[in-house]
Amino acid sequence: MSAPGQADAQAQHVDVVIRNGQVFDGLGSPAKSADVAIQAGRVQAIGPKLPQKGIREVDAQGCWVMPGMLDIHTHYDAEIEAMPGLEESVRHGVTTCVMGNCSLSAALGTKKDLLDLFCRVESLPRDVLARWFGEGDKLPWSNVREYYQHLETRPMGPNVATLIGHSNIRAHVMGMERSLTKSKAEPEEIRQMQKIVDEALDEGYTGLSIDMLPWHRLDGEPFRGISVPSQHAAPSEYRKLASVVRAADRVLQATPNALTKSTVAILGMMSTGVGRKPLRTTIVAAMDVKTDRKIYKIATTLGRVLNKFCNANIRWQALAEPFLNYCDGVHTPLFEEFSTGVNAISATSDERKAMFADPAFRRDFRRQWESTATRVFHRNLDDMWIVSSPIPGQQGQSFAELAKVAGAEPLDYFMDLIAQHDSAIRWKTVVTNDRPAERQFIFAHDSSLPGFNDSGAHNRNMAFQDGGLQMLQQVLLNPGIMPLEKAIHKLTGMSAEWLGLDTGTIREGKIADLIVVDPVKLKNGLSEPIEHYDERLHGAMRMVKRSDGVVRNVFVGGRLAMENAQFVPEFGQQKFGRLLRSVR
Repeated sequence: MSAPGQADAQAQHVDVVIRNGQVFDGLGSPAKSADVAIQAGRVQAIGPKLPQKGIREVDAQGCWVMPGMLDIHTHYDAEIEAMPGLEESVRHGVTTCVMGNCSLSAALGTKKDLLDLFCRVESLPRDVLARWFGEGDKLPWSNVREYYQHLETRPMGPNVATLIGHSNIRAHVMGMERSLTKSKAEPEEIRQMQKIVDEALDEGYTGLSIDMLPWHRLDGEPFRGISVPSQHAAPSEYRKLASVVRAADRVLQATPNALTKSTVAILGMMSTGVGRKPLRTTIVAAMDVKTDRKIYKIATTLGRVLNKFCNANIRWQALAEPFLNYCDGVHTPLFEEFSTGVNAISATSDERKAMFADPAFRRDFRRQWESTATRVFHRNLDDMWIVSSPIPGQQGQSFAELAKVAGAEPLDYFMDLIAQHDSAIRWKTVVTNDRPAERQFIFAHDSSLPGFNDSGAHNRNMAFQDGGLQMLQQVLLNPGIMPLEKAIHKLTGMSAEWLGLDTGTIREGKIADLIVVDPVKLKNGLSEPIEHYDERLHGAMRMVKRSDGVVRNVFVGGRLAMENAQFVPEFGQQKFGRLLRSVR
């Protein structure tokens, strides 16, 4: 650290000085009382009572000065085209977002392909995403290199890194129809896919994302409701593409099928490095699932054992808060888990009402609802709570409670409500991570990285954009979970280093992506999800969080982006963040 008494030339005016804060370097070191001087976008000096004078002076007395956090699992690939500030993450102290997760990226495909791939996952109207991707049917890029050239022109708020999505690659090489109907690609098609992955890694993409989870399905005709292309691939295809990622020491992001535990075994074996280089593998997600309380223990134990004894390099993605889902009738990713739910989501409102009034459909729906097969969604009507309803007096009550008052069988009552009111019945439930001690065990575990926030996805269903602050709040209130500096390290420098990104630390000479956090306000300053309308959503609603006052200042690239919950006028109009290319 620099100290007072530096040369006069260095002690002159600089762009910014943040004074009197508790500075965390993002490397796991305990905080030190110090000032931070920023000049020309970089940290010029760190030390107590710096002699530099800032054109902007920030008093951080009583606050933490720490690197901006990474959100390692986002789906902002469409939003960045229309709302490049990505304010709903930045306001919570995120200065780096990783896109292209779950096999879905915008780097390859026609505009129709991208709309088909993203609309159902985003849970936003198709016409909104169509506007976000621009006028006409053509995109301004056609391959992975042109896409990065395009991103470089966007006035990005935070830094952005991307993975290349396997679903996009598969559809691009095989054609959408074959990618959805053929599990085994031809050898030449595999070679073409490997070439695209290699080109993307050469361009600086962070890695490759694949998807095995049937919750992710297509929108649009003629393939509405079919699982995205990556899910149809044979394991050998995953392994052959992963070999390119392994050779470059980049990252494989994988979303296993939570209903088929063998997919986790496949990923574990792919990551191992016995007689070969280990494969950096980040898996969605280690969570405390209500339907199987052993899952998180098995996942974390497996990760630790494979990493220690089989030279694997696995990091489970962890969510630092309860997995709370809001649902509009059947419109929820939870219903993508069983076929009658999939069919109902894919139908029009009138078709759905007819389905739930039809005795044959109701019998099938009941059979699947009550099935004892492996599931993630608990399907417990005692634990599904009305948020809003056309029927007065229902808000705040569970479906089971309402059925009891009505003298009805609970599932029949639920189906009757859908048959009558469809998506006007809005409800919520917590599916996983409801127990604090178990949730905290997961995000503190040495095989996990925080960040399964899914920011930008399932916009009407959930809001975890403040996941980093949620983790810090729990550590602040319960220091026994882990040292605060370790938690900050996980959210910043550790995640950045593991992903191969040049950010996440406060060090002299490094680009100044940093935030000022008020720990007093952090204790109780995080909101529940709220419904938010933005003119850029063209009338659509999405769920967001608010933490106003918790993050006092956000600096991206050394520039003040937000102060006291207000973004500077040029944010989202001018470039603040960088396109982060892998440093490996």
